[in-house]
Amino acid sequence: MAKTYEKEIKLNDYSKDVLTDFYKTMAKIRKFDENLIRLMQEGKVSGFYHSGIGSEGLSAGSIRQNLRDEDYIFYNHRGCNQKIAKGVPLSKIYGDFLGTIEGTTRGLGAGIVHSADPARGVLGQAGTIGSQLGISVGTAYTSKLTGTDQVTVVYFGDGAASREMLHGSLNWAGLYKLPVIYICENNEYAISCHVSETHAVKENIADWAEGYGIPNCVVDGNDVLLMHEVVKEAVERAKRGEGPTFIEAQTFRHRGHFEGDPYDYVDVEVLQGWKDKKDPIKNFAAKLMLEKIVSEEELESINAEIDSEIAEAIEKAESAPLPDPKRIYEGLFA
Repeated sequence: MAKTYEKEIKLNDYSKDVLTDFYKTMAKIRKFDENLIRLMQEGKVSGFYHSGIGSEGLSAGSIRQNLRDEDYIFYNHRGCNQKIAKGVPLSKIYGDFLGTIEGTTRGLGAGIVHSADPARGVLGQAGTIGSQLGISVGTAYTSKLTGTDQVTVVYFGDGAASREMLHGSLNWAGLYKLPVIYICENNEYAISCHVSETHAVKENIADWAEGYGIPNCVVDGNDVLLMHEVVKEAVERAKRGEGPTFIEAQTFRHRGHFEGDPYDYVDVEVLQGWKDKKDPIKNFAAKLMLEKIVSEEELESINAEIDSEIAEAIEKAESAPLPDPKRIYEGLFA
C-alpha cells in the first residue's frame, strides 16, 4: 500500500529567493492560464484548451530547483503548467495557441498544447493519452546507457493511468532500474468520470507501482514545498542509479475538462471547498506572509511584474505573422 509522504518543512530551511521563485512560478502559471482563456473568449485562439488552474503547486514544486535544462519532462494534458515551470518563454506558448511564428512550432501549433522545447528538456506530450509513458522509458534508458545523470520526469493524469501504457512502462522501468520519475496528477476526474469509476484499484493509483518493485507514495499535490521535497528525493535516488519512483500527487482542477465543459458533474460544494481551503497559491502566499518571509506589498509587486511580463508576451505573440501557406507541406512525405 502506498504511504502518504509526510515531512516537517520549515520555511527558514529555504532562502527567500527560492520561496519567492516558487510563488512567482505558481502565480505566472495561473495568470498565463487566465489570460489564455480571455484570448479564447475573444475569438483569437482557433483550437481548444485544458485549463490547469488549481494544480499550479504540483508543477512548480516538482520542477523548480529540482530539474535542469538537460533533464527531460513529458508533460500531461494540462501541460502548460509544466512547460512554464521548466522555463519555456510565455510568448512561445501563446504563439502556439495563436498560430503565429512566434510559437515553438513556428505557426503550426494549431491552437493546442502539443509542442516541444528540446533545449529546455521539454519533449512534449504524445499523440494519444498516456503514450508518453512509453516514450519516457526510452529517454531514461538512453541516460543509463550513456552514463549521464539526466533524469526523466513523466506527468500523466488519473485518466491516463487507467490505460495499458502505464503498466508496460512501469515494468520496463522497474526491470532496468531506469532514472524515471512518474508523477500522476490525480485530480479525481478523467473528463467527467470519477477515479472510482475508472480504476480497479480501490485505494491509491500509486499502489500499482508496488507490483513492479518501484518505490511509491501519495502526496498533497497542492503543497508546493511537499511536492518539491518528494521529487527532490526521487531525483537524487535516480541519479544514484537506484531506479524509478512513482508519485501520486492529489489535486483538483478548478475548471472543466476543457473550456466550454459545463463542469456540472462535480458537486458545487466540493469544488468550492477546494477553491477556498486548498488553493495552492493562496495558501502559500498566506504562509509566506505569516512567517514574515515577504510582505503583502512584495507579493503585489511580484504580481504586477508578472502582469507586465504576460502583456509583453501576448503582444509579441500577437504581432508575429502567421506562417507562410507553403509550410503546410512541411513534414509531408507521401
